[in-house]
Amino acid sequence: MGFPTLKQVYDRFKNNKSIVFAAVQTVFEGHAFNTEKKLVSTQKKFGLPIPMGHDGKPLSDKAHIPKTMTDYRAGGTPWVVILDKSGNVVFNDFHIRFLYAVNLINELISE
Repeated sequence: MGFPTLKQVYDRFKNNKSIVFAAVQTVFEGHAFNTEKKLVSTQKKFGLPIPMGHDGKPLSDKAHIPKTMTDYRAGGTPWVVILDKSGNVVFNDFHIRFLYAVNLINELISE
């Protein structure tokens, strides 16, 4: 999705109480640059008033793959995971286009 698209989707649905937004920065490379502090500045830059987490494996961990990436089988950034009301994954892929995201979310909230 990327932050610009996430912002567009958030703006489209921000007043809908049926939808919850959250973002997780998964650091699998660039550990020195992709810090929690950088995440906060990125959140402010894009005006995203949503919960944002930071999942970075310690450098001592040889896998260097954050748990979030493993749990959701994410493969890079920007990776998008959309869950339905029951917590089932309905979209899990690299990037998503704005109109596709809007249509998918509209389908989910109309069920």
